[in-house]
Amino acid sequence: MEPPLQSATKVYPNDAINQPGIPNTHWTAEIALPISKLMEQNPLAKKPADGLFWRVNFSRVQWGFKLNADGQYEKDPCCQSCATPGAAAEDNWVWSKQGEVAMHLPERWGIVQFESESIHSGSISLYEEWPSRCAVMAIYYAMKEYHAQEGKYTTDIKALEPFSKQPFPICEEALMSVNLTSEGYEAQATIASFTASVNEERYLIVSAEKGSTSQIE
Repeated sequence: MEPPLQSATKVYPNDAINQPGIPNTHWTAEIALPISKLMEQNPLAKKPADGLFWRVNFSRVQWGFKLNADGQYEKDPCCQSCATPGAAAEDNWVWSKQGEVAMHLPERWGIVQFESESIHSGSISLYEEWPSRCAVMAIYYAMKEYHAQEGKYTTDIKALEPFSKQPFPICEEALMSVNLTSEGYEAQATIASFTASVNEERYLIVSAEKGSTSQIE
């Protein structure tokens, strides 16, 4: 999505922004994200419809600050959410927990369900693809660790098990396979009627048996 974006911010009370002498109470920020723009880089994406799921997350970086000799705000990194509170780093706020400071992990983003009726009037649908997605990402993460140690990829799922860890452990219930390619590999995991595939670049797609509905974000 390219700028300009429609956005608005407000600090309460008025004129309190960047004014240390004016106690402020809170602030708000709004950003309009056009659906068409969110979809333009993914030709396989499906438009919002009743019961459809999208994956999304939101992040905000919070820097510590202090007053300088001139009485003005000055950045003073002092992380409160880090493993070592007070570390010289920023705080990162996210809508859906990532497990690490890395936003480009869409398999860890939150889940949004679209409804055709008014908010909260519809029923919660089951995200049927979720188990197969988790299973194939378990292969991806284990393969990444395996490759870092061995310098190669493998088709042996058993060889990946020692490299399996949370939040995506190898799923014994899934039917799994790995095929080596000229660029790297393609892994598949099937659970119920859904088969998820991922390659070494983390490109993930899901296909469904006839009669089921698949979604691609």
